[in-house]
Amino acid sequence: MKTGRREFLETMGVGAAALAVSTMVPKAVAQAAAAGAAGGKRLKMIVRIDDVGYSDVCNIGAFETVAHGVACSCDTMFDTPGTVDAFERLAKLPWITVGWHAHFWGTPVLDPKEVPSMVIKEGDRIRFRKDLRTATDLNSDEVLKECRAQMDRCVKVLGRAPDTGPGEGRGDTPLGKAMAQVCREFGVPMNFASRQSIAKDGKITFSEVDPKWAGRKLITLDPGPAYKELYTDSVTELEKYDPYNYYAENRAHLDQIPEGSVVEQSWHPGYVDYYVYRLGDYGPYARNFIPSRTKDVETLCSARMKTWIKENRIELVNYRDALYGTNEYQNHLREIGSDLYMGG
Repeated sequence: MKTGRREFLETMGVGAAALAVSTMVPKAVAQAAAAGAAGGKRLKMIVRIDDVGYSDVCNIGAFETVAHGVACSCDTMFDTPGTVDAFERLAKLPWITVGWHAHFWGTPVLDPKEVPSMVIKEGDRIRFRKDLRTATDLNSDEVLKECRAQMDRCVKVLGRAPDTGPGEGRGDTPLGKAMAQVCREFGVPMNFASRQSIAKDGKITFSEVDPKWAGRKLITLDPGPAYKELYTDSVTELEKYDPYNYYAENRAHLDQIPEGSVVEQSWHPGYVDYYVYRLGDYGPYARNFIPSRTKDVETLCSARMKTWIKENRIELVNYRDALYGTNEYQNHLREIGSDLYMGG
């Protein structure tokens, strides 16, 4: 769908308009447009990093994007080798929100003998998450016990429950029911974000959200355009992957995002050790995401990414800011004297 500059400005305001035009017009023009946005509309964005806790080595890269980059929230796996290290780091970073990244890629927190229906027959590893999401042969009591054990681990090490559970439900399956029940028990929100879907013809739709959170206008951007170079068997295409292009080329069609929304997009920064390289995700394109992790670290810490945020007046926020109206992440930026602080 093509949108003219006039309609674009009317939809999002001059500041958000720079999202699409900053790389297509001279820099001075983009800066002028951004400067004019101070009294107008401004887009709020959560830059979320996923797979935190994958391994201790992977965490080094992930937390580079927290300390020196633009990461606002850490979706953390509760059952992998780097989980405890991640929780200990996050306990010292109160301006970063924590999500339960329930991939189930590691080993059970409980003794595998207590949850036999959840583990693969060849060892003590948990069955792959996509299988678990739809599996009907799981023992409901086992899954519930394991989900509680994972949440208890978070509370013990992090000092509190996570800020968010999965952004959407996992259906009427043993896993889905167990995760929903545990999130209710610990007061962790689920299904709080509408999911954007971009069809091949450019048509955009948004999924339904729990009515409790509908007024928050939190939108998970369609991941397809972000990772399109990774869904390939071509090494040439894989080498083209660069997260910055997702923003600079306006692949998410931010000009069509409803006014007043908070958008979030996830990335997978981290450094790669043997566990990440061989023992973690074994999905169809898992190998393609291995080299992408170091590229994500570089991009989220880069001057060009920070410049794009500043020129386009992007207000970085965390999930508590989005769901409860706080201003924690911007307050943090103000306290450290960051030029990413948008004021007001």
